[in-house]
Amino acid sequence: MAMSILGWSIQLQSTTERIIAMRSKKVVKQNDQVKLFFDPDLLAGGFSIGDLIRELQLQVGAMGLSAGTLLVQKLIEAEVKHLVGERYERDERKHYVWGKQEGCVMLGGQKVRIEHDRPAVRDRGKGGEVKLESYRRFQQDDDRTRRVFANVLASVSCRQYGKALERVQEGYGISKSVVSREMITATEAQLEELTSRRLENVDLLVLVIDGIKVDETVFIAALGVDRQGKKHLLGFREGGTENADVCLGLMENLQERGLRMDRPVLVVLDGSKALHAAVRRFFGKRALIQRCQEHKIRNVKSHLSKKYHREIEQKLRAAYKMKNYDDALEAIQGVLRYLERINESAATSLREGLEETLMVHRLELPDVLRKTLSSTNTMESTYSRYRHITRNVKRWRNDKQKMRWTATALLEAERSFRSIKGYRSLPILIMNLEALVNEELEHNEAA
Repeated sequence: MAMSILGWSIQLQSTTERIIAMRSKKVVKQNDQVKLFFDPDLLAGGFSIGDLIRELQLQVGAMGLSAGTLLVQKLIEAEVKHLVGERYERDERKHYVWGKQEGCVMLGGQKVRIEHDRPAVRDRGKGGEVKLESYRRFQQDDDRTRRVFANVLASVSCRQYGKALERVQEGYGISKSVVSREMITATEAQLEELTSRRLENVDLLVLVIDGIKVDETVFIAALGVDRQGKKHLLGFREGGTENADVCLGLMENLQERGLRMDRPVLVVLDGSKALHAAVRRFFGKRALIQRCQEHKIRNVKSHLSKKYHREIEQKLRAAYKMKNYDDALEAIQGVLRYLERINESAATSLREGLEETLMVHRLELPDVLRKTLSSTNTMESTYSRYRHITRNVKRWRNDKQKMRWTATALLEAERSFRSIKGYRSLPILIMNLEALVNEELEHNEAA
């Protein structure tokens, strides 16, 4: 195989033949496998390592790391020859070769030992070693952090990352301390990106708020859905519990970063009273609250003995699947009367915010969209990505570490965001939401 790069050519055997040749003891000379020819016109203006490096890096990616290692070695040798001259013609040159040194270069985001020790070039006049520009440039580590970051997010433990690295010839491993430092830098950048992004351009229609527990800390995250059905990660806040101060801090942060709160919006909550109060404070009557039906079912079951779990869950789910608001409300009230006879605590739990669990029914939404917006599962799927990414964290050292990884996981989940199911029916939500909000505002003014 042969190719031309900026006036010089490289001749290679096929990849399979070359790898076999490299491993065979019968092959004595590497020059039999790779030959490098320079065009004299190329060197007329000096050794342009910048142009050669840029062009060569494109070829390295295409040919693979094995061929790339050989090419890098040849390029380093070419620079040495340019400095010291041909053999037996070096007396008039100011540079000369003085032994060899071990060396490595960066290929594909990994340290790779070059096939032979790199030669040391010294200056006849000044003395001391001359730094090879080609060797210095090939040691630049532009993309290793990105590769380390991607591998750790793919659930490779920082402690085990060295074992998981793809090996090329005698590639060096990367210590866990190096990975740890690079991950701190990368996750700090993710945290800064999430907490500082502006929100003026988010045409908010639906706001989903839910919390997740990380060790002893609770993080409350907000996810927005715009009028086209696209999801946006808005931000998060840390606290000991889902208390009012944490919720208010989250809403204030969203407002400071430009989120519009002057139009009707559907807010989906898990049932927390603190979240409910924070939403009412910032949106007032412009917010219609949909309490998560899944949370409501779990809360009711938590007050009952196991023999009632299946029966009550089936009755509640049947009621929530009904299309008409009046029919669903009547079915829920039937379950409530039944619970009042067998368990007052469960009845009290169901009675709290009962009508808010049926807000999607009052809005007369089509089946698919009603199911999508009836719970906080949109946020739960985002949190599942967090659990997957952080499952290899052995010990949480401090809250800053938790924040960095929470932000990283949320942004990683955001990369796979799609439009919500039933987004084509959003015009119905917009029309009915505005009508219902205006109706309640008029009713309050009249009262």
